Amino acid sequence: MKLREIGEFGFIDRIKGGCFIREKNVIKAIGDDCCVFRTTSDLVTILTTDMLVEDVHFLRGAIAPLKLGRKSLAVNISDIAAMGGIPREAVISIAIPPDLDVEYLDALYDGMKEIAGEFEVNLLGGDTTSAPKHLVINVALVGEGKEEELLYRSGARAGDIIFLTGYVGSSAAGLDILLKKREVDCWTELLEAHFNPVPHVRAGRIISSSGMANSMIDVSDGVASDLGHICIESGVGAVLEESKIPVTKTFEKYVARFGLDFEYLSLHVGEDYVLLGTARESAADTLGRALAKEGCHFFVIGRIVEGQGIKLVGRDGKARAMDTRGFDHFRKERDGEG
Repeated sequence: MKLREIGEFGFIDRIKGGCFIREKNVIKAIGDDCCVFRTTSDLVTILTTDMLVEDVHFLRGAIAPLKLGRKSLAVNISDIAAMGGIPREAVISIAIPPDLDVEYLDALYDGMKEIAGEFEVNLLGGDTTSAPKHLVINVALVGEGKEEELLYRSGARAGDIIFLTGYVGSSAAGLDILLKKREVDCWTELLEAHFNPVPHVRAGRIISSSGMANSMIDVSDGVASDLGHICIESGVGAVLEESKIPVTKTFEKYVARFGLDFEYLSLHVGEDYVLLGTARESAADTLGRALAKEGCHFFVIGRIVEGQGIKLVGRDGKARAMDTRGFDHFRKERDGEG
């Protein structure tokens, strides 16, 4: 079925079921000029937004619409997680090209509703419009948290340990499979990491509420680039240890099988959506135990130092300056899906 057969308001009526996850504090959802909700008086409000554009962030023919719907909301939930907040209310705006069937859009919104349910996020409205050629999805997400617990990029201090809450590189390897048109074979784990990232909200809450961490960010553009943001905002430098970068066995096998650059895929491509942060060295063991108790990972990968820039200590023990550039939309350094 084509969208022109049911029109904009028919489409809105079709997708609005299942968008309302939590009734508390919501006054008006889909169906008016604005959505209306109450915020908790003792918490601060967090707002983030992300846009996904076809042929820039994703290849429509390579990702199933349900997975695309999940990912479009997941990347915003991850932003809230990076500050230690709780995701709450979302609005979705979508520009729809004429060749998209209504059934594709149904699956897209099913994916959004699926992950919204997992993280108790309400989908309260948004906007729909036509697009001449490419599908565009924009999500704005409101979260909340205690002001004194929220973590920023600017709090890192010399002597802090640098940590990750999950494995990196798998999404980059999944992207490589797509761009090189390799046989999927035994690499489905890597494609799943690229198509279906899982925001680390629970880990973010544990870390921020502990009072032991000093800064945090989610890994969207790559460990090197995102750590670079922390270093610049905090006025510090960093040293990473290549041997401590957490990657899966499947990632290691993929890199070895095709002779790929370990550093590039694990540190410079991104879209892992794990959390990268810094904390007092004395807190490392306590944080690790607290996260492990909740089934979350905690990997120490380096240290914050005085000065500027990031150095990488290779497996041979030699340190060298590392390029901190990751994906940049305006440099065009990476093409296609991602």
